[in-house]
Amino acid sequence: MSIRRVAALAMPLFLAGCGTIHFDVPPGTRLKLLERDAPASVRIERSVWYALWGGVELSENHTAPLIREFDLVEVRLHNQYTFLDVLINTFASLLSFSRRTVIVEGNPAPQEGRTE
Repeated sequence: MSIRRVAALAMPLFLAGCGTIHFDVPPGTRLKLLERDAPASVRIERSVWYALWGGVELSENHTAPLIREFDLVEVRLHNQYTFLDVLINTFASLLSFSRRTVIVEGNPAPQEGRTE
């Protein structure tokens, strides 16, 4: 097998990446999971960065801090591999970096004493 053929077969391995996103909630928190089409007043999109093709997390990859920060009591969680992620990863993966987008949607707890 020629060196060019080996390099061509190995190249997708260097461009590939993975990474873990933990869909978790703060300890002791009770949440309602929203249906796919249920309304949500809060939408949070965060990029999660990884090194070594997903082997090392460089930014927060848990959803619990976002749920706590926005005081959500109803949530819908998912991750997305956006066009921008693909574009950035095309070049960043050559240096072993990759990214994904985590999306948290939901509704916060009602404010006590608040009138509308």
